[in-house]
Amino acid sequence: MGEDPENKIQLLGLAPAYNEASEANVCGVIHICFDLHVTSCSCHKYATKRRKKRPAKKIKHREIKYSARTYFFYAVSDGEKRVYTNEDQTPGYGFQCIPSPKITSYRQVFVNGVLQPRTLYRIRTGSLTLTSEDVPEKGVPIIVQSIRVYK
Repeated sequence: MGEDPENKIQLLGLAPAYNEASEANVCGVIHICFDLHVTSCSCHKYATKRRKKRPAKKIKHREIKYSARTYFFYAVSDGEKRVYTNEDQTPGYGFQCIPSPKITSYRQVFVNGVLQPRTLYRIRTGSLTLTSEDVPEKGVPIIVQSIRVYK
């Protein structure tokens, strides 16, 4: 049994093509091509406009390998000091130091586990100076994390 093209189009939710000048030649079927062009046809003869495909641009990728080194410094506050040096490190945590800010890419200071804004401390080679109004309470951990990224 033949299917009615207009019925098929109505099921798809598409409106039939209509052309008054060539009403006898228009079958009313809408064809959807794979390259996403919607066209109507005259007696199932495709009349589509093809887009010219542009050649893909060649992108040169350079592989650059980066390495990183992380430095840690652990100390415990005595409730009075504002300046901590490499000599104030807590033993038992391996190699620790406060490297120069000139060779590190990122620096973070944690007091009692809370990340401190950069305005509350100053780092120099081998020393950390807390510039806040309050000094940390006695027994509070102070951690300096410095990360150096290099090629």
